[in-house]
Amino acid sequence: MEITFEKIVLLFFIYAFIGWLWETVYCSIKAKKFVYRGFLIGPYCPIYGFGVLAVLSLISPYQQNIILLYVFSALVVTLLEYVTSYGLEKLFHTTWWDYHDVPLNLNGRIALPISLFWGVGCVFIVKVVQPIVSEWVQFLINQFGIFLPVAIVVLMTVDLIYSVFTLAAFQKELAKLSVEIEERKNNLVEKITETSQTVMEELKQSTELKKAFAKLNFNQKRMLRAYSKLNMPTIKNFKELKDIQERFRKKG
Repeated sequence: MEITFEKIVLLFFIYAFIGWLWETVYCSIKAKKFVYRGFLIGPYCPIYGFGVLAVLSLISPYQQNIILLYVFSALVVTLLEYVTSYGLEKLFHTTWWDYHDVPLNLNGRIALPISLFWGVGCVFIVKVVQPIVSEWVQFLINQFGIFLPVAIVVLMTVDLIYSVFTLAAFQKELAKLSVEIEERKNNLVEKITETSQTVMEELKQSTELKKAFAKLNFNQKRMLRAYSKLNMPTIKNFKELKDIQERFRKKG
């Protein structure tokens, strides 16, 4: 694959969009409701862009051998998935996916069945999708030159900066809510000698907590809804926070 700035950016964006589309459709069908996936606001998941670019560039000598293409693609994407999961957790103290319930997983970050699926997906992309995408990319370069790739880079950079600041503010708000929930739990336990489930039901009826959750912006609420395995280990009562927010959302 000939490497130019325009091709790299356009390929990255197209596959990031395809990845977002795949996740959104799959998760929406699974949840039986529309689920807007992605850490960023825009309709793209960068990990898919990086993954496909890595496969197209690093595995190019083996692309004519379907077995080697499958094996090396699965290895490359699995390594990227593990590094991304580890990096996001260390940078943002947040886990976005968890494969602990999938057989043959490693620290919940990667799992053999998932890796085998990635291998199949990469073979399909290289053999079927990439020839079509290459024509799109060349057409876009001929039509817009460097302007479209530059616009994409600017747009995604702004989106990334905004999303990072939003996540930081989100975690601060959740920390405050966690403290409030802990205080209310303690007060309720002192007043009533009932089960923890009853305490949670009392919390879900709190108008003060409902008002506090209402202050979260669209993207913050979306992240809570879109990622069923989302976890923030540094936030106490995070699971309770997600349960309460979902209850408020359903009640409107």
